[in-house]
Amino acid sequence: MIRALTTAFMIGAMPAQALAQACGTTDLIAELTPEERVRLDELVAPHPYGEGILFRADRGEESAIVVGTIHIPDPRLTPIVETIRPHLENAELLVLEATSEDEAGIQQLAAEKPEMFFITEGPTLIDLLSQEEWASVTERLQALGIPGFLAAKFQPWYLSMTLAIPPCAMTLLQSGEKGLDRQLEIIAGENGVPLATLDDTEAVLRIFADEPLERQLDGLRVTLETQQSGDAATSTLLKGYFDGRLRETWEFARIQLDRSNVEDADEMFEEINRTLLVDRNRTWEHRLADMIAGKDVVIAVGGAHLSGESGVLRALERAGYEISPL
Repeated sequence: MIRALTTAFMIGAMPAQALAQACGTTDLIAELTPEERVRLDELVAPHPYGEGILFRADRGEESAIVVGTIHIPDPRLTPIVETIRPHLENAELLVLEATSEDEAGIQQLAAEKPEMFFITEGPTLIDLLSQEEWASVTERLQALGIPGFLAAKFQPWYLSMTLAIPPCAMTLLQSGEKGLDRQLEIIAGENGVPLATLDDTEAVLRIFADEPLERQLDGLRVTLETQQSGDAATSTLLKGYFDGRLRETWEFARIQLDRSNVEDADEMFEEINRTLLVDRNRTWEHRLADMIAGKDVVIAVGGAHLSGESGVLRALERAGYEISPL
């Protein structure tokens, strides 16, 4: 389930044909049954700004360029970057969820607080999962080149995040290419544009790490059951993103969860939706208003955060900005 909702895969920027060969061209949304398609449309419909990647927000002489990002390097990001570039080069601030420095700090956090990431005492995942479940885990880890004995001591949430990396992306992950947010951060640095962040990295990770162990195990089991093909999940995410169907790719996770026949599936999705999107968006709204007041800015946040009543675009409307597609 975590893969479906928090995918941040890093796929090397390479020719589109090679990218398709690496991760495939499957679009799982296109394979929905007619009944599922109707339900997905109904889930997406209530959310304002459910489509689109790039927007402009204006308030008097102030302006903001708002872009929904993915963290996946892809050659199709180039025209998006080039559209934003002139605005960013002249901006007074770039607002991100987190900077590259914040992400690099995760390693230090793991060293300082290993209990967040690893099982430091008691039974390992080999004991906590059934033989069938652990066999499924080790099979997937093998495709990623990760030893099972090492992952046995991962906290369940951390293993779920690890399994979120599709095999097609593992070798490309190390290529050094950048997703959209990191490309914009580089441009900002080259032009002396200051950075501001909306998230506290540790606080976001604690959304997962502070869950009771049994709840984490439930989430891991859902991931194992619902996310059989990381490559197909990745190609579906990419297809939806570049088509501008950002809310649809988020709500599709609910359909996948329904298919799994997981007990309390709707409740589980709503909890994740609340903690990862709604609550964070509401926290951001207060910070964002103060950050951008009186400035021309570029705001780059994960695509799922744009839409909905709690989304960034509605927040800007409430702050007096007029929103239009860019």
